[in-house]
Amino acid sequence: MDFSNFWVPLLILAALGCCSQGSPLLSDKAKGVVGKNVTFKTTITSTTGLLTIAWNFNKEQVEPIITHIPSSNNTNIDDKYKGRISYNTTTCELQLGPLMKEDEGEYILSIVTAKGTQQSGQVDLEVLEPVTDVKISSNLPEAIEFNSTVILTCSAKGSFSYKWLNGSVPLEVDGTHTKLNQTGNELTITEVRRTDLRGPIVCIAENALESGRSAPFNLTVSYGPEKIAMTQTPTDSFLKKGSNLVLTCSADSDPPAQLRWMFNGAELLQMANITIPNVEEKDSGNYSCVAYNAKTKRNVASPVALVTVLEALSGTNISSSTSRLIAGNSTVNLTCSAAAGKAETVEWLKDSKPLTPSGRVILSTDKKSLTIVQVVKEDAGDYKCQMKNKVNMDEASYKMVISYGPENVKLEGKKNVKFEELVEIKCSAESVPLSVYAWKLNGTVMNISQAVYRIEKAKGTDTGTYTCKAINPVTGMEKEATFNLAVTEVGAVDEGLSGGAIAGIVIAVLVAVIIIACIIKRKRKSGTDIPSPY
Repeated sequence: MDFSNFWVPLLILAALGCCSQGSPLLSDKAKGVVGKNVTFKTTITSTTGLLTIAWNFNKEQVEPIITHIPSSNNTNIDDKYKGRISYNTTTCELQLGPLMKEDEGEYILSIVTAKGTQQSGQVDLEVLEPVTDVKISSNLPEAIEFNSTVILTCSAKGSFSYKWLNGSVPLEVDGTHTKLNQTGNELTITEVRRTDLRGPIVCIAENALESGRSAPFNLTVSYGPEKIAMTQTPTDSFLKKGSNLVLTCSADSDPPAQLRWMFNGAELLQMANITIPNVEEKDSGNYSCVAYNAKTKRNVASPVALVTVLEALSGTNISSSTSRLIAGNSTVNLTCSAAAGKAETVEWLKDSKPLTPSGRVILSTDKKSLTIVQVVKEDAGDYKCQMKNKVNMDEASYKMVISYGPENVKLEGKKNVKFEELVEIKCSAESVPLSVYAWKLNGTVMNISQAVYRIEKAKGTDTGTYTCKAINPVTGMEKEATFNLAVTEVGAVDEGLSGGAIAGIVIAVLVAVIIIACIIKRKRKSGTDIPSPY
């Protein structure tokens, strides 16, 4: 079909708006970006009952774009728009692209229905330039905190407005410290601070349809030194002679501060960290660190660290005035001393508990000597001497043994046994060192020295009084105890029936005789009463 016959009538109808029923377009304005597509949306959901649909472009004159006849599904696209448009035959929507600046103008949709009515709508397209080449430049390559004024300028290509971000949030200006020019592309920061440009700062150039972002911008702001910190390892003010001393200094500064160490007011070294191996008493003194920033021309000193070097205690020993102690007789003196180092405090412990002085337990003024007068058995135990100074603690142990006894001698065992029964008699005593034992039977010495006297099979001759004597070989003391043993001989008790068993048998026989007599008597009585069958 030749569509040229439809152009003139459709254009006339579009111009006159004859029998128009309202615009079939969703909006009368649209925006697009050069190089991208734009779609003109409609309110149409079906072409049923539509005779013709035509899209035209009106700038200096009306130009046809596309004509569509739904009944025959015939479509005619102007050569100028072939390959640049996409048409939806159901909704009559038109997509145009890629856009050129020349595409800006008025687009007209004209529809003639089968009833001869016409619908027409116009949409004005604005074609925007794409946003590109967004970047930030600074008036200074670097700045000094509180001294410099920084001006950042945002530039870009295209049609747009400007926004600034500090990190991911909008940059806020106060009009004094930070402010923007009227266009919005120039940011001025007076008396810049290090935190002002650490966002990082981003400039956004945007139009109604798209935006472009600059690369993140960070400007170096020189500051400091401040927050100077000195660390010491070990951290103690008092150090062992021969240990290593490590001193570390740091300061918050940009560029990094130059660091130097001072010892007793004189310069020692110019470095961040120093190590003094095998410290001696001559290394005792005041240490401090000074930080200097060559850009800001500022310096700051750390607090002073006082270090004192002491010799560590070692080789601590306890010596005793005597090795053999007898309860009630002996007096002992314990002396605590160290082979190296000087003790500031001395503490004595007995059985892991602090030792308490008394009238018998006496400590010297410097507490290095301990005297116990007339020791008793309760004085025995583990003694410990702890010597301390500000760098370490050293200790020595001493086990005190007190000889005493014997005490509480006693004999234990079964006193009445049967013939050939096993017998064990145990003799015990409280004694240090352990007692040795001597035994007697009825006053006669026995050739036994063990604590337990054992008889495998007792007999009558084992009956009697046993005496056990406990002897302490160190104290020379001895004590004894006695034990009476009785052995029952064979035949001493009748091996026949016991009296109870015999009595039981006799009673049982008598009961049986009575029962039998009663039965016989009853039978005889009942026999005389029965009549003879003859």
